[in-house]
Amino acid sequence: MSPQKSTNVHLLFTALATLEHRSPALGGRLANRLWFRLPARPSAATRARRTPACGEPFEVRVGEHGTVRGRVYGDWGRPTAYLVHGWGGWWQQLGALVQPLVDEGLCVVAFDAPGHGGSDRGRGGRRTTTFLEMAAALGAVEREFGRPTVVVAHSAGALATMVAMADLDEPAQGHPPLPHPEALVFVAVPATIDAMVSTFVRALGIGPRSTAVMRTLVERRIGRRMGEFDLLSLASAHPRLPRLLLVHDEDDPKAPFDGALDVSNAWHDSRLVVTRGLGHRRLLWDPTVVKQVTEFAASAADGIRAEAARASRA
Repeated sequence: MSPQKSTNVHLLFTALATLEHRSPALGGRLANRLWFRLPARPSAATRARRTPACGEPFEVRVGEHGTVRGRVYGDWGRPTAYLVHGWGGWWQQLGALVQPLVDEGLCVVAFDAPGHGGSDRGRGGRRTTTFLEMAAALGAVEREFGRPTVVVAHSAGALATMVAMADLDEPAQGHPPLPHPEALVFVAVPATIDAMVSTFVRALGIGPRSTAVMRTLVERRIGRRMGEFDLLSLASAHPRLPRLLLVHDEDDPKAPFDGALDVSNAWHDSRLVVTRGLGHRRLLWDPTVVKQVTEFAASAADGIRAEAARASRA
């Protein structure tokens, strides 16, 4: 962290601590703004260095609020894998998966959510978005490229995926929910919103009274209770969940490992891969993790091909 950034964080920490005692309403308003605020985007040069070779760029309009951008690899018409980054991320963070998935005969679709990477800002303005917007973007891209065979999602991207499948924003968007994929891969997923809030308020020193105000303001903006975005709450809306591969590091500082255990125990057809020493992001390009995710996705693709073969014989 640069000295300037360290100073800014210290000043913010001090301000929030002061507001907790003098004006929790104002502290909650500030915390609400920070909750929706995205980190600065990586430079185009940084993204380019991490972009796998080949692939075709694409743009997809999301409602009336802007365009999301990404790349597609492999041949259209094959079983399709969608790569979904997390909050403040960019699709190239999952770039190590692209070529292995293509080599297994999948078409790979990767994109940046609103306010992220190379995509347009969200409807709330610069450096802000919501899980609902991220879910709407996934739905728009899926309508362009077809039913997902597998969705590989990192961190909060998994929550956006489940929101898209649960169709929480359908009345506003006017579109059907994301079709069920054959399989899901969730990497470093936060299991509950409460866990995310705890990490957030602890990092910034936000007190309990300011936190309560923040939660009220967040729910007012999204029009839903925050608890509705818990992974298992979203999953409960589905009568038949896809099979799930969970990948989680024991020492993840942002998504507690206990949450992955809870998801694994509650999800009827799931497998948990545990890593050590890779944290929240490094597991995305760990060779062993890439191999396990690729094999799982290839198995899902085989299931789709077998289904198509049976249909052609019927």
